[in-house]
Amino acid sequence: DYFSSQFRLRETGRGNGIQTFDLNNTSNYGAAVDFIDADNYWNNTANMDHYAGDAHWGAEKTYDFFKNTFNRNSFDDNGSQIKSYVHYRKVVNTSLVNAFWNGTVMSYGDGSTTTSILTSIDVCAHETGHAICQYTAGLAYQNQSGAMNEGLSDIWGACVEHYARTGSLAGTPINAVWQIAEDLSTSANAFRSMNNPRTKGNPDTYLGTNWTATGDESTCAPTSTNDYCGVHNNSGVLNHWFYILTAGKTGTNNAPTPASYNVTGIGMEKSSQVIYYAERDYLTANATYLDARNATLAVASNLYCTTSPEYIAITNAWAAVNVGPQFVSYNSDVSLKSL
Repeated sequence: DYFSSQFRLRETGRGNGIQTFDLNNTSNYGAAVDFIDADNYWNNTANMDHYAGDAHWGAEKTYDFFKNTFNRNSFDDNGSQIKSYVHYRKVVNTSLVNAFWNGTVMSYGDGSTTTSILTSIDVCAHETGHAICQYTAGLAYQNQSGAMNEGLSDIWGACVEHYARTGSLAGTPINAVWQIAEDLSTSANAFRSMNNPRTKGNPDTYLGTNWTATGDESTCAPTSTNDYCGVHNNSGVLNHWFYILTAGKTGTNNAPTPASYNVTGIGMEKSSQVIYYAERDYLTANATYLDARNATLAVASNLYCTTSPEYIAITNAWAAVNVGPQFVSYNSDVSLKSL
């Protein structure tokens, strides 16, 4: 947006607009101001303002991904403005190593000495993913539903990163796509890993190693001190399922009764479609992992058929993370004869 011989981060070409503002190390949204750049290159590093361009680009690419892939017009499918606020700080002299969707806007903290400001493409898409979940499944932020809320945001982070890097969902995603927030550290120390969650201390199997007990299958009472019964931790199960479904994988899980699996991936174009329609049309506020399995199989049944390679892969990817049994084929009792 050209403004008084300078440029600011506002545009109207996507939905009802995308806007990015400067909180000047406060949490006072009402006092936020525009970022200003003289040449529209957004490379002023003096106050880390070049990261504002990253946040704005991340919002653009996330909007483009959902519009071009699913014909979804912004996070609410009604063209709402996407507003991002950079240099968020709740406590004076204490930088936030986090980013969040507050129900209305995205906010980005400045990180730490080892973690860059949190405006990488997958983090931007992750936060917008929470907005989309709010306007679709509305998954409650606790127990298994909260873990899937977080997992869906990681899934959209991976999909948007691949889309932004390549211009489509075709092809095999590079390993970095499966790492969450890997761009925020010079050592590429990602927050979470979708292809190998246990390397980050998260479970890759329902009820397996590193699983946090929830109120759905145990007696956990959700509080802020236990991360609402492990919503960030247990997201590893959905993350791993999506990776297996997309890329394929062979191995043995670490369920209470370990089981081997061999899944042929169906690619990100199909896997993202399946999980999007499950989130939009089937999942409800207190859904569990078993509900997610049933939702994705319902989508697969509608899109393909119950004996299709896609349906089989979805079933066996869930079995790989210990949610439901492997696919079992049945002999048909119908014979066809030519007359």
